[in-house]
Amino acid sequence: MKIGIDLGTTNSACAFIDPNEADGADFPPVHILPIPQEVIGGQIEPRRSLPSFLYLEGDGLSGENAREQGALVPTKLVHSAKSWLSNSEVDRTAKILPWDAQEAGRVVSPVEASARYLKHIRDAWEATGRGPISEHDVVLTVPASFDEEARELTVQAAHEAGIENLTLLEEPAAAFYSWIANHLSQSQKSLTDGMTVLVVDVGGGTSDFTVIRVGREGDRVNFTRTAVGRHLLLGGDNLDLTLAWLVESKLNKQLSLRQRSALRRQCSAAKEKLLGSPDLASVDITVLGGGTSLIGGTLKASVLREEAMELAMEGFLPFCGLDEKPQEDKKSLFREIGLPYVSDPAVTRHLAAFLQSSQSPAPDAILFNGGFFIPEILRQRVTDVVESWYGKRPLVFENNDLDLAVAVGASYYSYVRGTGSGVLVRGGLPRAYFLGVDSPDAANLKTVCLVPRGTEEGSTLTLDLENLQLVANKPVKFKLYSSLLRTEDQVGEVVEFPVQEVAETLHQHAPLEAVIRFGKKAEERLVPVKLGVHLSEVGTLEIWAESKISEHRWRLQFELRKPVLAEQVKKSRPVAVISAEALAAAEEAVRAVFQHGTLAPEELPGKLEQILALGRNSWPLEVIRKLADVFLELNEGRRKSPAHEVRWLNLGGLCLRPGFGHPGDDYRIELARRVWAQGPAFGNKPENETQWWIFWGRVAGGLNRNQQADVFQRTAYALLPKGKPQRLNSSLEREMWRCAASLELLPAGTRTDLGNALVKRLRSEPNASDFWCLARIGARKLFYGPLNQVLPAATAVRWIEGIGKVNGSEECIARLGQSTGDATRDLPPGSLEMVRRTLAGSPELLSLFEGDTPSDLDSMARVFGEELPSGLVLAAPAQE
Repeated sequence: MKIGIDLGTTNSACAFIDPNEADGADFPPVHILPIPQEVIGGQIEPRRSLPSFLYLEGDGLSGENAREQGALVPTKLVHSAKSWLSNSEVDRTAKILPWDAQEAGRVVSPVEASARYLKHIRDAWEATGRGPISEHDVVLTVPASFDEEARELTVQAAHEAGIENLTLLEEPAAAFYSWIANHLSQSQKSLTDGMTVLVVDVGGGTSDFTVIRVGREGDRVNFTRTAVGRHLLLGGDNLDLTLAWLVESKLNKQLSLRQRSALRRQCSAAKEKLLGSPDLASVDITVLGGGTSLIGGTLKASVLREEAMELAMEGFLPFCGLDEKPQEDKKSLFREIGLPYVSDPAVTRHLAAFLQSSQSPAPDAILFNGGFFIPEILRQRVTDVVESWYGKRPLVFENNDLDLAVAVGASYYSYVRGTGSGVLVRGGLPRAYFLGVDSPDAANLKTVCLVPRGTEEGSTLTLDLENLQLVANKPVKFKLYSSLLRTEDQVGEVVEFPVQEVAETLHQHAPLEAVIRFGKKAEERLVPVKLGVHLSEVGTLEIWAESKISEHRWRLQFELRKPVLAEQVKKSRPVAVISAEALAAAEEAVRAVFQHGTLAPEELPGKLEQILALGRNSWPLEVIRKLADVFLELNEGRRKSPAHEVRWLNLGGLCLRPGFGHPGDDYRIELARRVWAQGPAFGNKPENETQWWIFWGRVAGGLNRNQQADVFQRTAYALLPKGKPQRLNSSLEREMWRCAASLELLPAGTRTDLGNALVKRLRSEPNASDFWCLARIGARKLFYGPLNQVLPAATAVRWIEGIGKVNGSEECIARLGQSTGDATRDLPPGSLEMVRRTLAGSPELLSLFEGDTPSDLDSMARVFGEELPSGLVLAAPAQE
């Protein structure tokens, strides 16, 4: 059997083709798999699709009744798991869903939720008696704009569901295959050579745009995908939210989370009725009250057809110019369920931007796909807008059953791919990938094309550049970029991008890193290599470096969750350029202290500032990481004296902060963890122990969850004592608190205990350091921790109330209550108003609280509190 599965944001479906039935037929019959599911109160019935909702009651319930029950108890409902799979702001393999629930109620990861839907479909298949799904060819669809990370996680979910024999297919291409499967004879007659077809795919949570070019030689027709849009979290869910807010404003009442969820479900149904039925004037909405008096508290309102039409047409599908760009506000109005939806809901503006950036010609035809376009009036509107752009009306290719088209197309692709019958849409990889290489030209980013766009699945490419060498036994970095726009670049071709255009042209992925282990000695050496790339059958990249002088081969893998801090820092301020000679002199100065003993440790800070001609907080990231490598290499040099260790910890931590964001940092943290295992060499000295905790607070972001827990356990005796607290040196105690506050991956319960203790301390003895720690622990926007680590809003409210009357608390309160636009992180309206009144006398803090100013969490001084304890003032630069 040839099976196609559409793993959708809102609905999932499965279709299949029996090759035996296809023999001799003009086109293969496509069957929809009935999916048994609970529809109401334990009643099981088959449905043509499976709503992608998981209700966490008992063993968990997925499907139609899960969606309905979850609308009543939203804190137990998982939805939009597919959108979470592509959300890099969270740990997508962590148990973060349902997002609407408090942390204790979050029990599945986006990967696990996706696997549960796929397992439901697998069980439905195997219940038909057609054998295990693992014995058949399965094609699973993903958005065309899914990047490497999201594709890998989708494959992981499929494997967890027991689906192994797997190929990925992009959804717009699947929609096109569906049209071909249902209109094969028409396609042979009406498609002309050079014709372009625009696929506009808007589902529940995402929008995808693709251009396909038709090629024709006589009776032979072929198709090539020529352009793919960027990933857009924008779809029918956003229109549902907008309608829900409209109704809530009519009710003139602040609704609870449960009421909002039920309202959104009703608005979704109302939208479908109003946009699909021209004669329907309005739909009544009923919201049950809270508490015990449900009937007496019932709220009612109506949604008029003209209201739904105006929101859909003017808000989501407005007429606009072809050169009009989406409006990029600082934050989306659609963060209600925690996802980073785009700020501009106008699908037509995003479509115009795609057509302009891809330099696509006027489309000759449009193929619509996705549940958003089920109402015909919405398809007509987009067609009208495209006609206004080009002065000619494109043909409209109609797909049967828009909610099933992707699954149908996937099964057809599986059939064509397996039998060789039918037609394939060529195009391969939707992105071109580039590898950054060192260049002295600061105005241009120099890259080498690693994988051209259009590379077909199953291809293996080799990049054998002259003089390409890897540094063995040291961190090796690969800066990887991709582009949806570049079409002409070839493997191994050197391509330069003006630095000011990089953000618009390229997407930077988290760096690929490796430590090349080579030879018996752990000394640095150069190994000539060539690079290999394999584009797997499921559309994911496998990259490796292969030695030219031995049999060694090293796999290079993506880091899925760590942010690219290096690029954030570069964007935030100009970066000074340090000459190679100055850097070499700085490295030698560090060696003079810790290796040769020819420079006193107290002279090192001033010496480095003199050599680099910059204050230490202005040293570029590339420079401090080079120096960090030397500090780590000379770890044993800190044992020379207490002064040596103080200087090693102080400057070494400064150069390694924040422990991530630069290629090779994982390896550096691995080396630093060896220092942790050794402990401070002069731990009996308060100054040394103080610097020890400053060091670990600075690099905390590079530690994983277990390592952070280990660091915290060494401080717990002092910070959260079970008995009488131990008296500590004040500087030491302060830095232990600052270190603990920097551990953003600690469990919520531990961080809440720390915050509670800080509130108690501040009420008796306020000080700036404790305010900083409390703000860091309870921040609505963490520095490096994923969104799922943000503490509940109720906790932040309690802390704000606890310190509200304490002198000097204003900035801490601004950060604890900072508005994000995400209802699950933001304080309730009454608390927000309380904070506004508190900050009314400080426009700067009020702006910070409202989220109107760029976050200064990227400021190292702000995050790490670079003021030094008394007695550790930097020495003055030496006089020449």
